[in-house]
Amino acid sequence: MLSGELIVEERACKNCHLITRKDKSLCPKCKTHTLSDDYSGEVIILDPQHSKIAKYMNINIKGKYALRVR
Repeated sequence: MLSGELIVEERACKNCHLITRKDKSLCPKCKTHTLSDDYSGEVIILDPQHSKIAKYMNINIKGKYALRVR
């Protein structure tokens, strides 16, 4: 870790897979309380309309998503 580097703990929504800050209790995308600390893999979607990964994962809003949430 570099001096002054900030580590942000994150959680992923079990419903839509959006990754959000750990201090949030509600998913900002789907408004559910199903956030989990147990997730693996991350993908950042910048252009969901032209992304094959976004289409496969049914993502239509840009953001950081977990590939698997338990």
